[in-house]
Amino acid sequence: MYYIFVINGREDKAWILEEIKHQIQASNVRFDYETYVTRGVGDGTRFVKIYCDLHPQSEVCFVACGGSGTLNEVVSGMAGSAGKYLAFFACGATNDFIKCFPGRDFRSILKLITGDPLKVDLIRVNDSYAINTVNIGFDAVVASTANLFIEKGYPVRRSYNLGILVALLRSRRNRIKVLADGKPMNRHKLLLCALCNGRWCGGDFLSAPDARPTDGLIDAVLLKPVWLVTLLRLMPLYRRGQHLVHRWARRHFVYTQCRSLKVTSRNLIDICLDGEVMSGHSFQIDLLPQEISFILPSLIAMKKRFEPIIDKCGEIIEYLMSSPDIPKDEALQFKIRLSIEEAVENVVRYAYEGGMGWIEVGTELDEEGVMLTILLRDAGVPFNPLEKPDPDISLSVEDREIGGLGIFLCKKLMDHIEYKYEDGCNILTMTKRVA
Repeated sequence: MYYIFVINGREDKAWILEEIKHQIQASNVRFDYETYVTRGVGDGTRFVKIYCDLHPQSEVCFVACGGSGTLNEVVSGMAGSAGKYLAFFACGATNDFIKCFPGRDFRSILKLITGDPLKVDLIRVNDSYAINTVNIGFDAVVASTANLFIEKGYPVRRSYNLGILVALLRSRRNRIKVLADGKPMNRHKLLLCALCNGRWCGGDFLSAPDARPTDGLIDAVLLKPVWLVTLLRLMPLYRRGQHLVHRWARRHFVYTQCRSLKVTSRNLIDICLDGEVMSGHSFQIDLLPQEISFILPSLIAMKKRFEPIIDKCGEIIEYLMSSPDIPKDEALQFKIRLSIEEAVENVVRYAYEGGMGWIEVGTELDEEGVMLTILLRDAGVPFNPLEKPDPDISLSVEDREIGGLGIFLCKKLMDHIEYKYEDGCNILTMTKRVA
C-alpha cells in the first residue's frame, strides 16, 4: 500500500515531519510513501480530495498527522472515495476520536503500517463531514473559543476552561431546534447538543459514554436550558460521563440514538465538526455507516492483572500468547510459549500460599519491532529464580537435583532474563529478538 502523510503545517508542529522520518528510518521497514505539509486551514481537505480524484483506482492510506482538526480535514477529503484508507499519527492538542480505541499505539509508525483496517461510521453535515462529534450551542462556543486560545499557544485544558467561561456568559439559551429521525428533541431552546460518533470531545469531556463508531447510529445528547448554578453542578458530571446515569442530572438531558437529524435556527449559528467551525441556519445531519476504512495500529502493550491466580495458569499463558506483539513465526512462537509456561507456572505454584494472590503480565514490542519484552510481576514471597545454579544436564534423571530445569530452559530459549525485587514485588522480565 502507498502511504501519504498529511502533516499539520502550523509552525509549532514542524517537529512532526522530523519525527516521522526518524521513525521510518529506525523501523528498518521499507514501504512507499510521501509527505505533504498543509499550508493553512482547509488545505488538507483540498489536497486529499484532488489526489483521490486524480487516482481513483489507487490503494492509498492517508495518514493524518496532527490533532482532531487535521484528522477532520483528511476525512473530509477522502469521503466517498473507493480504495482509500485512513490512519492517524496522533500529535495534536486534542485527539478525541482515538480514545474509542484504548491501548492502541497511535504514536508508532511501525505499528500503524502493520495495523488492521476497521470500518467506521462517518457523520455528514450538509456537504461537510465529522468522524467524531458535531457540537451545537454551548459546546460549539466552547470549541470555537478554545481553538482561538490553542492557536495562541495556550495549554489545551486551559483553553477549554476559557471557552467554558465565554460560553457561560453568552450561550446558555440558544434558539435552536433539533429533530432526530423526524421527532423533536426540544421545543425552542437548548443549552447544548452533542451529536456523537465517538465518545469524547473537548479533550476530556465524555459526552456520549455509550457511543460506538461502528454501530451505525449517532448518539444525540441534548441539555435543556438551566440556571447557572445548575449548570455548574452538571458540568463535572458531564465531564466524567455520568450525566446520563446520575438520577438528578438525567432529567436535564434528552438522549437518543438516531440515523439522521435536522438542526435549524432563525439566527446565524456556529456548529463544530470535530472542532472545526461551520456557520449557518439549517443543517441536515446523516450517518454514513462503515464509510471509512480506519487503520487500527497494534496495541502499545498488552497488560492485565489476574487475581486470584489459583487455577488460572492456562488462562494467563493464553492471554500472553494472544498478544499482537507475538511473532507469526512458528519456531519463535514455540520458544516463547515454553518460556512463558515455565515462568507463569513458577509464580502460580510457589509465589503465594494457596494461590490467592495476584500476577500482572504484559508484552511490549520496541519501536523497531525487533525486541519483544515479556513482563511478570507479583507480590508473592521474594524469590530470584536466576540465583539457582543451572542443573548439570550431563547427569542422569535419577542423579540430577530436583528443580531448576524450568528457569534453565528459559535462559536457553530467551535472549535475556532479568529479575528484581522492587516496591514489595517480584519482577521478572524476559526479552527475545523476534526480527
